[in-house]
Amino acid sequence: MAAETNSMINMKLNAQSGSSIISPVILKSSINSMPITINVECLDRSGQKDEPYEQIKIHHKKFLTEKFEYITDYTCVAGERIYLLERFTELWITDNEYSKLYKEHEITNIALSVPGCGEAYFNSMKCHDIFRPLERQRQLRVVITKGIAGIGKTIYIKKFLLDWALMKAHQEFDFVFAFQFCELNLMSEERLSLVQLVQQHYPHMKQLSETFLEDSARCLFIFDGLDESRFSLEFENTPVCSDIAKLLPLQSLLTNLIKGNLLLSASVWITTRPLTMNQIPSSYVDKVIEIQGFQDEGKKKYFSRKCQDRQLTDKIIKLVRKKHSLWMMCHVPAFCWILATVLEHVFKSRCAEEFSGDTVTEVYTNFLIVMVTYHHQHRGHGKEKVGKTFQLFQSDQMALLNLGKLAFQFLKSQTFVFCEEDLKFFNVDISSIFSGLCREYYIEYTPLSHKRVYSFVHTTVQEYFAALYIFVSYHNEKRNLMSCNMLSRVWQIFQKPTFFQVCKIACNEAIQSHTGHLDLFLQFLCGLGKKRIQKCLQGLLINIQDWEDDLQNTSNYIKDLLHQDIHPERCINLFHCLNELNDKSLMSEIIRSVQHGVLSSRKMSLADYSALAFVLKTSDMNKEEFDLSICRTTPNGLKRLSPVIKYYEKIILTGTIVDEEMISSISALLLSTKNQTKELCLMNNTLGDLGLKRLAAALMSPSCRLETLIIGRNDLTEQCGEDLISIVRTNRILKKLDLKYNRLKDAGVKQLSVALKDTDCDTETLGLWDNDFTCCCCEELALALKTNQSLRNLDLGCNEIGDLGIKLLCTAIKNDGCKLEKLELRQTGLSEECCEYLSSTLRTSQRLIHLELGYNNLGDVGIQRLSEALKDPNCKLQTLGLYRNNLTNACCPDLASALIASSTLTELNLASNNLRDSGVKSLVAALKDNHCAIQVISLKGNGLTAACCEDIRSALRVTQTLRQLNLQCNNLGNSASNLQHFAEQFNCKLEWKTASF
Repeated sequence: MAAETNSMINMKLNAQSGSSIISPVILKSSINSMPITINVECLDRSGQKDEPYEQIKIHHKKFLTEKFEYITDYTCVAGERIYLLERFTELWITDNEYSKLYKEHEITNIALSVPGCGEAYFNSMKCHDIFRPLERQRQLRVVITKGIAGIGKTIYIKKFLLDWALMKAHQEFDFVFAFQFCELNLMSEERLSLVQLVQQHYPHMKQLSETFLEDSARCLFIFDGLDESRFSLEFENTPVCSDIAKLLPLQSLLTNLIKGNLLLSASVWITTRPLTMNQIPSSYVDKVIEIQGFQDEGKKKYFSRKCQDRQLTDKIIKLVRKKHSLWMMCHVPAFCWILATVLEHVFKSRCAEEFSGDTVTEVYTNFLIVMVTYHHQHRGHGKEKVGKTFQLFQSDQMALLNLGKLAFQFLKSQTFVFCEEDLKFFNVDISSIFSGLCREYYIEYTPLSHKRVYSFVHTTVQEYFAALYIFVSYHNEKRNLMSCNMLSRVWQIFQKPTFFQVCKIACNEAIQSHTGHLDLFLQFLCGLGKKRIQKCLQGLLINIQDWEDDLQNTSNYIKDLLHQDIHPERCINLFHCLNELNDKSLMSEIIRSVQHGVLSSRKMSLADYSALAFVLKTSDMNKEEFDLSICRTTPNGLKRLSPVIKYYEKIILTGTIVDEEMISSISALLLSTKNQTKELCLMNNTLGDLGLKRLAAALMSPSCRLETLIIGRNDLTEQCGEDLISIVRTNRILKKLDLKYNRLKDAGVKQLSVALKDTDCDTETLGLWDNDFTCCCCEELALALKTNQSLRNLDLGCNEIGDLGIKLLCTAIKNDGCKLEKLELRQTGLSEECCEYLSSTLRTSQRLIHLELGYNNLGDVGIQRLSEALKDPNCKLQTLGLYRNNLTNACCPDLASALIASSTLTELNLASNNLRDSGVKSLVAALKDNHCAIQVISLKGNGLTAACCEDIRSALRVTQTLRQLNLQCNNLGNSASNLQHFAEQFNCKLEWKTASF
């Protein structure tokens, strides 16, 4: 733009909020002292000034700050408010696939809390990264956060909202709206629009126009607690709606929002327990994360922030650490709060010696005592005198039993949220619901605010109350409420049931549960019968009764159940029940057998396998590797162990007859929920081609997390080639496949080469040692190496490849497309003729750093050719194996020259040759050179005598790099011992004692 006059130029630029303003650039002008004024006005999306919009935003943030700055969750006193930022403790959050249902009771699914267990497998993430897309990933629309009850989902959301309101994080969102499904239940019969939904929960948003919501850059809608929803989301037959002002049934409204029909630019965040997450089809979900709870440091921090008193905190942590099962359960924040509440009371009331903490029943019974005591202390605003627990339980007996009846009936139907009508039906007075036991939800500032919904503070509290109701009803009235049969109820009038009969029915119902929802209920019921617990409940019970015979009969019945064909997860819970009954006979026997190493020599029953699983689960054993050879593994035994060993990173199963039933058990293990096994060793078994075909389905499943599969010596032949192709192409996680000591032959390797050429193949390490193939398959293998982008390590040892085969492979390795770094060619029938091809490859390849040529016949001439390649600056080789290659002292000068010239070669194996003292003299001279980089060298079995020791000694004085020298199987005499002590002075490990080859 040019201006030749002094006339005023006015320009007015408008940019909508969020747009970029492109300022004018004035070129080739002759402007002299003429003012140029550029007025930039920012308009909001509706074309209005941005001030009202910003005011609403500020108001909304203020509203959220006031609402979530303090929390009333997990408090003992009604109305108690806790500053969220002071109490909040960081949680372990992981990326997670769209997984299957849990089959274990949630709070006992504790393996992830064990230090080091699962951490390597799961991708941990920070709170502020939840909506951050990965590279080349589109904007995340729908994110699901799953986690068991009490794991911290709701508190995590409140922290998220507070951080956004305080402008500490998540500012990529213009507005954030949170809704709880337990509140939405009150509106499930109504028709409303998205605008109305927002404005009913956030009345101040009525000032915001519908136009903004339609054109908004980014809004986040949070829906907390899908598992508490009393209405289902229908994705198949829901009419499409894109109008945010249109009235819809609540189900349709949420479904259209999740699908993106309403507000495509908005994001949706849903939290749920694992059991209900599959209500939302995976095709609509961009990301699934899981809250795993507290790791060990988080547990300590929580106790510290909850108790605040440093000495009290130390006492609590010390006590809980002694009780391994309690410490593991503390990965659940809700249980951490319950335990901290109990132990604060225990230590402050000076009754720590009376609290053993051996069972969960004791913990929850003490929790009930604390809650009832606190309730009476504060009900009269501190003026009411609190009597003994006996008197408190007497006065509150009806309220507690009514609440227990409600808990039991709702537990049977797996319902965890109830409304005012439910309270009235069970004669529960709202004022009698003790703070800390139940939570209340309601919608504020709406005509519906008088409606409320409730839940127990945690599902385990509901389970405890359900068991307490059944127990007290039997104890005081001799009624067996577990019996649903009318005839049985009538029979009770004439013959009073025993407590054993109550527990027997409860056991039968619990083991039939597919979700484990009655597991902890059964534990509590067994534990409540003990005299120690009855004494704590005096006032609620009419007396204390000795039920030793009933408890023993219950223990015996549980042991009988363990021999039956029931779900492995239920078996582990039965051992928890035995622990509540203080029966450790089965566990003690297994522990003794493991300690004495005799488990593999005895025939194990199903109960023995479950006992072993329970011992492994409740111990603090390292979870890196589990060798199944410690016991005689059967298919059913493996099933019983799978709930625990699935948390081990490496599982070894060797020397076993792998039949169809065993393969089924292995497959179930690989596909089990939360399976963390990354390496499976099935070496030296009888898998066979048919067995691999059966196992392939599990190996190709997205649920399989294996990174390493070792199936050496399993009678595999070329007939399994098609299955190997399918596994390698489909499993994108499997990085290492070891097939050594099988008989794939040329045909099988050719088929496998086809899979290696596929772009979907992500295999990095392939072991084909001793598979009876020849050079005939090397052409196809070479073609695969040229194109494969993932293969780094290849073992072709102990096969008759010969010089011709190496020639074909070397052509591929020199290709820029080959990514091979490590090549094993030991015992492959090579002679000096192949060294020309190998030398050319070493000069060309920029990636090959490890080459094993042991047990061949390269001879001195071959090594002289290789030495020339080692001198080349382009050679990147770091490790070279020349074990047993008929080498003599004749090749040593050339080799020594190569050691000096190579800047990368750090490890050299010359064992089992015939170098003699004269040859070693040349090599030792090279070691003294400052340019030599050798750190490890093996001269084992080379006919050396004491005459070479002085040369070696002189090298040790000078070398700057040598750290390991192997002189075993030589005739060094007494000089060797002195030489070893001398080497230690220079930080070099010297091996000299005679050893077998």
